[in-house]
Amino acid sequence: MHRRAAVALGRVAPRRIAGASRRRHLAAEAGGKHVPWGVAGEGTYTASTKGCFDVIARCGPLVREATERALAARKTRGAAGEPFHIADFGTADGGTSLPLMRNVVARVRAAEPDTAIIVGYEDQAQNDWQSLFKLVQGHIEGGPETYYEPDGNVYAVAVGTSFYESCFAPESIDLSFSATAFHWLTSCPADIPDALHSACTADPATKKAFGERARKDWTRILSKRAAELKPGGQLVVANFATDENGSFLGRTPGKQCMHSNFSDLWLKVAGAEVHAQTNFPNEYRALDACRAAFENPFVGLALRSIETDVVPCPYHEEWVSGPKTDARAAAEYFVPTTRTWSNSTFVSGATRAGRSPGEAAAMADDMFAKYVDLVAEDPAQHAMDYVHSYAHAEKA
Repeated sequence: MHRRAAVALGRVAPRRIAGASRRRHLAAEAGGKHVPWGVAGEGTYTASTKGCFDVIARCGPLVREATERALAARKTRGAAGEPFHIADFGTADGGTSLPLMRNVVARVRAAEPDTAIIVGYEDQAQNDWQSLFKLVQGHIEGGPETYYEPDGNVYAVAVGTSFYESCFAPESIDLSFSATAFHWLTSCPADIPDALHSACTADPATKKAFGERARKDWTRILSKRAAELKPGGQLVVANFATDENGSFLGRTPGKQCMHSNFSDLWLKVAGAEVHAQTNFPNEYRALDACRAAFENPFVGLALRSIETDVVPCPYHEEWVSGPKTDARAAAEYFVPTTRTWSNSTFVSGATRAGRSPGEAAAMADDMFAKYVDLVAEDPAQHAMDYVHSYAHAEKA
């Protein structure tokens, strides 16, 4: 096996770089937490994550208002005509936000016909960048309609730097956006003794550790975004949340809890040792926790609005409304939307417990196959409803 491939699989140690011990450690975020699932360049995330289109559509009114305010701020500063820069953080393969970006580009173009428009996509270095540019350029069959035209004075660029760092130049962004991304923490602050996700734990110490890590990380994210915004620049964020009813992603009234099913199935497949080493490094922040960071003067953002809302799982909606009648087909249709973002957590837990990458991947395959079996017993009991806080802020 080529050494580079072996290093990527974790089978050999990377070569030591001369002087590396003297260099400052640059990464604020632990690597490998969210590795794309599927074949690179095929748009798997967009094809398998229908609900994210609905979540981002729910952001539409906020983004329209934010775009108008950003355009007005440019006019006030006498900056209309300078490049209009949009940033999309935690974009994955970029497909789910394409309809929103098309609308923003169209609105900016209507207001400033000759302005260059730059859409900057941010995600981790290991992101599926092939799919992103294929989708933006319209090269994946069945992909969303794109804003891109070769001579349209609209430019798509990518940044493979963690959103816990500065990703764009100071005061360079007019409109900053993120959906379903900022719940990923810099690292897991503790092992979860009674669950896989912090939203499901009953352990007070674990709750406190995750809450404190989430608070610090959220403040860091917002301060970095504020520094990137131009005066009067706008930020719209859809953040996974726990709402006032105790609902969160995959746990809403009348359906089985997705995270509880994950935990039960993983324990059966992987065993107690691996299960204990598996933790989702994210937090579904309550509304008060989301709001509190904006009150920190260090952040430099003025909160205009924030609220929680539930977007129904489209796969569940299709099942209960009648178009799909084959229970197993419905299960096979639904389960990938739970896997696109979670697969790497299970693989990482197994490798952390000493399993080889191949063994870990096979265990994840087995678990998700069993999840299909479970859902097929009664698809009406299974859904991944999306619970988010929706926030709009501007550069103070």
